[in-house]
Amino acid sequence: MVPMTSRRPTVPWASTLVWGIVGVLVAFGIAGLASIGLFLLAGAAVVVALALATPALRSPAVPGFVVGLSTAPLYIAWLNRGGPGLVCTTSADSVSCADRWSPWPFVAVGVLFAVAGLSLLALTRRRHPGPSSALPADASEPAPRT
Repeated sequence: MVPMTSRRPTVPWASTLVWGIVGVLVAFGIAGLASIGLFLLAGAAVVVALALATPALRSPAVPGFVVGLSTAPLYIAWLNRGGPGLVCTTSADSVSCADRWSPWPFVAVGVLFAVAGLSLLALTRRRHPGPSSALPADASEPAPRT
């Protein structure tokens, strides 16, 4: 007799990755709204439409999306890593200076998004661990009645 196992919904890694890409596109789209942001937001809309059209990618996607949102603030923090203030770089024949922002507010927002998304992903995985592939030997066959 074959044991009955319950199938619990899980968040597949492919779905998490696709929705993370949507988060990256939205984050950089908002950060770059004055230049290429509209194109990135349009790209995010296309990826969302494709993900919703694919049944395997429709699962809950909040954790991947939130982790994807963390990329733009962390990248902006990296670009401003020498700040705050005037940062000058010298080469053999030139000197260039640029005013930099403090990177710490961007680091705080990026880390907050990353930790929140990864925590949601861990909670989702813990709540829905998926079907068990290994059953105890006792549970594989019902006990005979005597």
